[in-house]
Amino acid sequence: MTMTSPILATAFMVAAAAILAMRATVVATSWKSMVKVRSRQRHPANTKT
Repeated sequence: MTMTSPILATAFMVAAAAILAMRATVVATSWKSMVKVRSRQRHPANTKT
């Protein structure tokens, strides 16, 4: 019984770290996409005729 709690704690910490990493990557990708969209909207005359 004493060996299961540390394993569960480490597993929970690893899962939390993975979720945080996934959130960080999703936020970074969404921010980059937003920056790309903003840069595209700055010069609409070049694409639209």
